[in-house]
Amino acid sequence: MSPFLSFFRLWYNNSIMSEIFVTNRNALKVSEVEAGSSAAKAGFRAGDLLQRINLKPVIDILDYRFLAANSRLVCEVEREGQTLTLTVRKREEADAGLEFEQDLGDKVHTCKNKCVFCFIHQQPKKMRKSLYLMDDDFRLSFMHGNYITLTNLSDEEWARIKEQKLSPLYVSVHATDPELRRLLLGRKEPTPILPQLRELADARIDVHAQVVLCPGLNDSDNLIQTLNELAQEYPAVTGKRCGVQSVAIVPVGRTQFRERLPNLGGVEADYAKEMIQTVQKQTQEFEKRLGTRFAWLADEWYHIAGVPYPNKSHYEEFPQLEDGIGTVRLFLENAKSAARKLPASVLVPLRATLITAEMPSTVIQGFADRLNEIENVAVNVCVVPNRFFGGDIHIAGLMTWQDIRATLEAMPGRAETLYLPAICLRDGELFLDDVTITEAREQTGWDLRVVDNNPIALCESMGLISSSRPTTPITSHWLIEAEA
Repeated sequence: MSPFLSFFRLWYNNSIMSEIFVTNRNALKVSEVEAGSSAAKAGFRAGDLLQRINLKPVIDILDYRFLAANSRLVCEVEREGQTLTLTVRKREEADAGLEFEQDLGDKVHTCKNKCVFCFIHQQPKKMRKSLYLMDDDFRLSFMHGNYITLTNLSDEEWARIKEQKLSPLYVSVHATDPELRRLLLGRKEPTPILPQLRELADARIDVHAQVVLCPGLNDSDNLIQTLNELAQEYPAVTGKRCGVQSVAIVPVGRTQFRERLPNLGGVEADYAKEMIQTVQKQTQEFEKRLGTRFAWLADEWYHIAGVPYPNKSHYEEFPQLEDGIGTVRLFLENAKSAARKLPASVLVPLRATLITAEMPSTVIQGFADRLNEIENVAVNVCVVPNRFFGGDIHIAGLMTWQDIRATLEAMPGRAETLYLPAICLRDGELFLDDVTITEAREQTGWDLRVVDNNPIALCESMGLISSSRPTTPITSHWLIEAEA
């Protein structure tokens, strides 16, 4: 899995979990029953535990959606310790009218690998238990784009993936050579991936692959081998309907907490420049042969190298947006759209400070400069170094309140109104270091405002433009970010 992107998604997506599930209900708890719906007519109530549909177990939302497509649903339900049978009759494929508290009725499926780059093993001690959860759950891969290794699947889970056609899946490949992949994943036996990818393709399941690039391990000739062997699984090559659709290449990320972990080299500017050239040459060949670049570098490579980010067309349909590939470009495109709507002046003076991390700081500063062209507007930028995790972690999604507060307190000329990107808070409320936004405001008396993660949303929050629908795809990140 990604060194810390899967960790961040589990923490950030409150719809998945708020803490580690303490019980295995193996059922979905009903949170709401739509009035007048077929489920309401069948007698469902909020609080019911849906255990089976037509004799088949329902342990997560995917089971429910797959089984609830039928026109007649014989549902086994637990209510206040009693087992009931409720029969729902509806049109085939129609919604039954049920909402559930959580997507999963059992615990998140965890990872048994010991990846040399795993972010979970690079965290400080005494944090919340949920932050040490290593997921390798195919359901989260399908629903939320979390990367999985395919090494922790049971035969029953493989069968379920194929039966329910859970496509696409996001798969951590890292290397196609079985022995090298074994080393990267920290396993005892060689770990081939190509047979599994072919099995998924045969079942008409697409895959988006990921390579966490560790200097000296899976780079150079090993990377070229991996990319070329994955390209051989592209549908236009195999003639199959599905296959490997894209590859994300993300740089390894290291924190200051790597005690008793293998030594890993970092990614420096010269190395990043060389990697950009290497991958560009390879993707040019893919474009001629496959009609697509097929492989893309995460935004962080361009940040580290100090070179311009590619244009919008480079990313084609943005197949790896959730892995931090093209998020900066979409921010810049969104900024252009916002700039066209900005006024020349405002009557009421506006003073604000934008809070961000080191990686996105250049483009955030560029947008702040554009805002400062408006008469009566003064915006500055607070760049927060990540002292909490240290190492080479410098993305907005992993900022902590203690780092934000310390940086703001030392910042001359900060404005009274402070804008935080929503990416650094879970559910708009909780920082990684367990401080809520309400507590942060109470501690400091500061006017802290949380804003969605794009320039148009920021301008709307500032009152500079009226609310409107965005004209570019929306990423859940204010620049990620988050890859390695």
